[in-house]
Amino acid sequence: SASAGSGGTISPSSRTVAHGATTTFTVTPNTGYTTSVGGTCGGNLVGTTYTTNAVTASCTVVASFTVNDYTVSASAGANGSITPSSRTVAHGATTTFTVTPNTGYTASVGGTCGGNLVGNTYTTNAVTADCTVVASFVIDMSGTLTPATPSCIIALGASNCNINFSWTTTNPIATS
Repeated sequence: SASAGSGGTISPSSRTVAHGATTTFTVTPNTGYTTSVGGTCGGNLVGTTYTTNAVTASCTVVASFTVNDYTVSASAGANGSITPSSRTVAHGATTTFTVTPNTGYTASVGGTCGGNLVGNTYTTNAVTADCTVVASFVIDMSGTLTPATPSCIIALGASNCNINFSWTTTNPIATS
């Protein structure tokens, strides 16, 4: 007889086998699971086919399934940090990282995991394989651009005029 734990299936549930013969079962893990097979029949799993040893008495085939774990590796460019540097995540789960830009910098996050940065917390999409999270940081160039003269009058026969602007940064690191 055959049985399966959660995370997959085995079929058929039983077989009648002549003394000394072998038989096969199809063992199918759910997406994101790994299979192992035990029981009293003995045998070998190749792909999704479990072939018993020669059967000489009633015996059992027991399929077990373990959820896969994946590594999410994080890295950061200059002018900020991301923590932790890696996490182990079960198939289909998400995880979070703390992204901290240095003063005067703004963070953006990419990589192969996909996800969203809200504030300083980056949450990955559902993880289905090893993947990466890469934080990068750009200088925050916020400020005010103000015209020195509020309008421009184009003289008769002219096609343009010049306006002088001044740039005032609100970030002491940024330069104009």
